[in-house]
Amino acid sequence: MLLSILFMLALIAIGVLFMYRAVSGRIRSKNAQTWPMVKGKVLASEVLEDRLRSATGKATIAFIPDISYEYIVNGQAHTGKSVIFGETVYDYISASRICEKFAVDTEPKVYYNPARPEESVLLPQATEGLRSLVPGIFFIVSGILIGVMGFVFPN
Repeated sequence: MLLSILFMLALIAIGVLFMYRAVSGRIRSKNAQTWPMVKGKVLASEVLEDRLRSATGKATIAFIPDISYEYIVNGQAHTGKSVIFGETVYDYISASRICEKFAVDTEPKVYYNPARPEESVLLPQATEGLRSLVPGIFFIVSGILIGVMGFVFPN
């Protein structure tokens, strides 16, 4: 009985952690949509190649748009690298399109956090790269089911 309670609590705690990370990213993205905006200037824009392993161990090549830009808030220059919130990788064509959109010397809109002007993003409304809610829900429901089973069938 004690083992099922500990296992239940562990699964629920893992689920809560996953949910926190997923929801906090969404809240951050939603809040950033109301941040002030200034014009920036793209300093560098290139596609980086990265080798990753999937959950099954298959090696794949992923492409990441690496964009840096500068912007000025209250007379102070800042440099940013965030295009979206979250971590995501792309195929080469998609990464190239993002780099084309934010080519060197273009002047994109830069959304910055008024409380911390060094925090910025180019596309605050983008939801790609944000963590899924599904793993958190799965762990929480699994933990609850194990807890219920432990009470119904105590051995």
